[in-house]
Amino acid sequence: MVAAAEEQAVRGTVRERRDQGLAWAAGAWAVAALEVGAEARAVPDVRPILQELQRKMSSVRSVYLEFTQERHLKLFEEPLKSEGVMLIERPDQIRWETTAPYQSMLIAKQKSVAQFEFEEGKWKKLNVGFPQLRRVMDQMVLMHQGKLEALESDFAISAATNSMTIITLTPKDENVRGILSSIEIYLLPDLSSTRQVIMHEPSGDMTKILFRKETRDVTFPPGTFDLKQPTDTDLIKKAINNGK
Repeated sequence: MVAAAEEQAVRGTVRERRDQGLAWAAGAWAVAALEVGAEARAVPDVRPILQELQRKMSSVRSVYLEFTQERHLKLFEEPLKSEGVMLIERPDQIRWETTAPYQSMLIAKQKSVAQFEFEEGKWKKLNVGFPQLRRVMDQMVLMHQGKLEALESDFAISAATNSMTIITLTPKDENVRGILSSIEIYLLPDLSSTRQVIMHEPSGDMTKILFRKETRDVTFPPGTFDLKQPTDTDLIKKAINNGK
């Protein structure tokens, strides 16, 4: 009974937030979580870090990521957890999919965006209710490519270091800050990969994305980013494994 109630709460929470920024989470491309130890020291000039990050990511053609998401809400003592995958292919294709405990999908390709939910054994295409979703997806692609400087019109960007490099994006728009206080991206010191992303909300709630598996420069099967009938995730995983 409790498990069922929590699953329903997860679905309700995601539906509530989906049209307010389902994709803010995907500003990273990494492997697994790493806890931060010592207090972080602010970096006076963030630009050298951003330039080095872009340099390291410039050669990545595509990436397949598996993640665990923890939704920390004041309403529950334990975080609400879900799992999923993120697929990105240059120059402008991205797929963000929740695979458990429910299934939902967001795909952006060129100038179009599509949302799906898996119901009654099949994918159902939904109406895109968040008009700024295309812009959010564009921001996701820029984050993946390490082009964080291109986001300065929308975010104030700062950085700090300790056992990792932490880049913080703070929305400049007051309306956005009403639902999202900041995005923290935790990278290894050499900026070779991101370990986790944390999104803070004004209410004190937060969402943590922990990346546990990454495969770069993969060849995705046809239909992976199809906006009408996207290829099933199991087939994508099989194609990626066969391509190793």
